[in-house]
Amino acid sequence: MQIWKVFLTTYEADAAEESLTEAGAGAVFLTSSGKQIHIEAYFQTQPDLKLLEEILPRHQNLAAEILPPLDWVSQSQTGLAVIKQPPFYIYEKQNKPDHPNGLINIELHAGRAFGSGHHETTRGCLIMLDRLLKRAHPQHILDLGCGSGILAIALAKVTHQHIQASDIDPEAVAMTLENSRLNHVAKLVRVFESDGFKRLEKDEKPYDLIVANILLGTLKKLAHELTQKLAPPNYPNYGGHLILSGILNTQQQQIIATMRQFGLRLQEKLVLDEWTTLWFRR
Repeated sequence: MQIWKVFLTTYEADAAEESLTEAGAGAVFLTSSGKQIHIEAYFQTQPDLKLLEEILPRHQNLAAEILPPLDWVSQSQTGLAVIKQPPFYIYEKQNKPDHPNGLINIELHAGRAFGSGHHETTRGCLIMLDRLLKRAHPQHILDLGCGSGILAIALAKVTHQHIQASDIDPEAVAMTLENSRLNHVAKLVRVFESDGFKRLEKDEKPYDLIVANILLGTLKKLAHELTQKLAPPNYPNYGGHLILSGILNTQQQQIIATMRQFGLRLQEKLVLDEWTTLWFRR
């Protein structure tokens, strides 16, 4: 699979992310340096830099490069550090623990799926899920934007409930299926290729937990539908829970304000380095 990488710097991360996504980027990664944001976006077809110059907000250093024709995400994951975030221990095959460690072990094969190695956002979700699951017992659960399936598998192993997982990227769907089998939870994890909620089952009852580790622009677009899909306050578990990550610290107030407009209450906030994870309740 051929991949092109576009990179730039900007002070207007939200607008840039939205423009890149609309232009066909399959994944967008942001890192901050003071007020300036460094952006890398990945395309499966050659990007039109002239078009990007026109549609992007004020920016600098826009450039693109073609990546070598290999399974480059797998290559970049080789030797990836273990994610040890009790009660979870996430590892690649070569880092499999030699002895029982008393943790919930998840073996991960990233393959060509995005969303498998961003430690701060993944760790933020795992920490927040651990806190939530000590206080609530969700039964109808969705991992929206599942990437390689870490969160769906973690939820299946802890709750022993059926988990729905979805992603817009067919590679992510394939890798979530593979990793679910690898971790012996394939019977619990049902995976859909879906843009938002479009291809999920139509007659589903409300979710009492949705976790979405995706970027701000997509979260804002889906805010109304996310709220509508959550269980109402009089539901058996007293209202649905929503965990959001993929949010830069500089963006957190925007998503908090957006979710409050749709009637969600902020329960907890967790900051890890540049990234924020938020727990809302309906």
